[in-house]
Amino acid sequence: MTLNFHNTQFETSASKMSECPGAIVPEIVFAGRSNAGKSTAINTLCKQRQLAYASKTPGRTQLLNFFTLQLQGQVIARLVDLPGYGFAQLAQTSQSAWDRELGGYLAERGSLKGCVLIVDSRRGLQELDLALLDWVSKRQLAVHIVLSKSDKLTRQEQILCKRKVESQVKPYVELGQAVSVQLWSALKKSGIEALELRLSHWISPEQFPLPEVPPATKPVTS
Repeated sequence: MTLNFHNTQFETSASKMSECPGAIVPEIVFAGRSNAGKSTAINTLCKQRQLAYASKTPGRTQLLNFFTLQLQGQVIARLVDLPGYGFAQLAQTSQSAWDRELGGYLAERGSLKGCVLIVDSRRGLQELDLALLDWVSKRQLAVHIVLSKSDKLTRQEQILCKRKVESQVKPYVELGQAVSVQLWSALKKSGIEALELRLSHWISPEQFPLPEVPPATKPVTS
């Protein structure tokens, strides 16, 4: 059982922190390169074809877009669509005011429970993806990496891609940050259950516990 993300609707857009709605429910941010399939992932998760585009108009791409998840008429969480790496220079000293706003949201928003990082599986983790991981690692924010467009890869390529990304994020995990990785295909509708469970757990960990991962067994030697 997981939460029903179909009950999600557009709430508001914000161009700065002061315009964000009150931080009173758990929030999950979706980040990634603009061509990684972020909006498609949100639409697929919520089973709505144009949800992630509802707040978008030409010339207004630099916005934090907030969507409310409701249960029995009550708002229980928010999904937040981050612009496609408008925060490219987070680690730099020379930032635009907008970059600082986005960086401030990721670093300071108290209601933020996790970050879904959408990564094109054909390209793997890029420099800006790693920059985001570095930024949110400062507050030990949980990150779930969704390797999108996996239908473009063979099964063997999918396995190798996932293993490589897991190896790349191992240093963060060893420092205590929760970082998980999954394959995803919006076209094939594969990986939805895993993403639903992860987000449900972030929103209500007691109600939706993650399955225990069995300890690795050592090979039997003679």
